[in-house]
Amino acid sequence: MWFKDSSKIVSSGETKIQGNTLTLSVKSSHDGSYLCQAELQGRRVTTAKSKPHLLPVHGSQPTILLQQDPSHPVIYTGEQVKLTCSIQEKTSKWQYLWQKDSQQVNTDNNPIYTIKNATCSQKGEYTCQVRRGEMTYAKSTILTIREPPKPKLSIAPEWNMFYPTEKVTLKCSVDEESNKWVYEWFKNGTRLLKDKDTSFSTNMLSISSAKAGHSGQYTCRGKHLMRTSVTTRETEAVQLHIKGITPKPTITKHEWFELFYTDEKVQLDCNMPGESWEYHWHKDSNPLITNPTHTIDAVSLTDSGNYHCKAQRGDFSVDSETLQVRVQARPPAFLSLETELSDIMTGDMTLRCNVSDGRQWNYTWYMNGQQLNGSSDVLKVTGNEETIKSEFKCKGINTVRPLYSALSDGFIANNILFKRKILLAISGCLVCCIVILIIGCIVLKITRKPEVKETAPEDLFFSMTDSKNQTISPMKEYMDNIPTELEECQEKAVLISDCASAIHEDSVIKDEDTPASEANGLTSFKGL
Repeated sequence: MWFKDSSKIVSSGETKIQGNTLTLSVKSSHDGSYLCQAELQGRRVTTAKSKPHLLPVHGSQPTILLQQDPSHPVIYTGEQVKLTCSIQEKTSKWQYLWQKDSQQVNTDNNPIYTIKNATCSQKGEYTCQVRRGEMTYAKSTILTIREPPKPKLSIAPEWNMFYPTEKVTLKCSVDEESNKWVYEWFKNGTRLLKDKDTSFSTNMLSISSAKAGHSGQYTCRGKHLMRTSVTTRETEAVQLHIKGITPKPTITKHEWFELFYTDEKVQLDCNMPGESWEYHWHKDSNPLITNPTHTIDAVSLTDSGNYHCKAQRGDFSVDSETLQVRVQARPPAFLSLETELSDIMTGDMTLRCNVSDGRQWNYTWYMNGQQLNGSSDVLKVTGNEETIKSEFKCKGINTVRPLYSALSDGFIANNILFKRKILLAISGCLVCCIVILIIGCIVLKITRKPEVKETAPEDLFFSMTDSKNQTISPMKEYMDNIPTELEECQEKAVLISDCASAIHEDSVIKDEDTPASEANGLTSFKGL
C-alpha cells in the first residue's frame, strides 16, 4: 500500500500500482511526501509504514544554468574559458552532452567544458544538453573569441626625420579599454629599457634629446592589466631617423641683384629639409612674418638691412645665414617750365623733363595720372581752361636697370598764363608810351617857333656883311640846336625805358618768388 501525505493512494489514470511499484505520470499535484506499507496476503498482517520520501515536483522541465568563466563578452585568443552546465533544482542522475554548432564535442558526461587556449576557430554556439530517462533538455550560449586588439604606434611630432637635441615622443595605444593596458617597447626587435635619454610614462616613450644612435625601427605591444594572459601583437614598425648634424635653412633668392632700386620686387624663400617646419623671417633681429616666402612688392629705402629666417618646429629651431639687401633710390626726374617768346604770345607752355645721371633717357608724360603719347624730354602744352588746372608729371624710361626713374613732382599751371598776359599787356603799354613820347618830342622840336625880337628882321641867309662880322643866322642857330635837343629827348626816353625795365624785372621777380604751393616749386619765365 502507498500513501501520500498520510492519504492512501488508489490506482488511477495518473497513478499505477503494480506489486511493490508505484508509477506516476508526474504533475505538479504529485508534489509531496510518500511512504509505503506491506500487507501479508491471506492474513491481515501489515508492516509498519516506511520512512517518508519527499518527492518534489518542480515543473514541466528542469531549469538549466549555463555559465561562462571568465564572463567577458569577448574572449581573446590564448585565454582559458570554462562553460559550466547545471540544473537549478538540484536533481540527480542527469547526463550532460556538449555540442558546438550542433556537433558533439565531448564524450565524458562532464557538466564543465574547458577550452584551455582559445583560438578563433573555437568561437561559435555552444549547447549543453541534459538527459534523464526519456527526457532531454538543452540550453545554448554564444562564445565570442577573437584576436586581442591591435595597438597603434604614432610619433609626436608627426614626422620621421629628426635632428640632434630634438625631443621625440612615441605613443602606443589600444582603443578598447584603453585604461586597462600596459605597454612594452622594442627597438629593432629588442626590448627597450629606461636610460638617461629614454623614459616611459603610461603609453608614452619619450626621448628627451635625440641622437643619431636613437635611429631604428620601433614597435610596441600591450598587456592587459586584469587578464594577465592577454598580450597583443606588436605594432607595425615605425622607422625613426635621427640626423647626425643639423643643417641650416637655405634662402633662395628670386631675380636677385646686389643693389635694388626703390619700387622693385624682392622675393626670398626659406627651406629646411624635413616636415612641419614653421619659418619666421627677421630683419636686423626684428621679427617680420611667419611664412616660407617673404615678398616685398615695392621695396623702399627702409627695407635695406640684413635678413635671415628661422626654421622652427616644436621647441627646436635653427637660424639661416644672414642675407644683406641693399636698396638705392631711383634717379630723380626734374620737371621745369621753359618760357619762350612764342609761348608768351600764344599762351602755351613748354615743359621739360630731365634725369641727370649721365645716361640717355626716354621720357613718359602724365596729365592728371593719365599717360600721354610721346617719349621726348619736351612737352608742348596748349594753354586752355583744362590744361591750366591739370597736373603734369614725368619720369625717365631706360632699357637697363634702373628701367625707370622716380616720378617727378607735379606741376599745375594755375594762373601763370594769366600773369603772362598781364605782363605782356603792361610791357606793350610801356613800349607804346616810349614810342609816343619820342615822336612827340621830335614833333615838338620841329614845330616850335623861335622868339621874335623887335629889331629889324634879319635875313635867314648869310649876307656878306654878316659873314664878315661873324654873325650867325637864325636858321643856322636852329639847326645847330637840334642835336642837343634830340639828345635830351633820347636821355628822357632812356630814363623811361629804364623805369619800364625795372617794372618788368620786378614783375618777373615777383613771379619767381611765388610760393611752391602756387607754382609747384617750379621757376617761371626764365629767359625773358
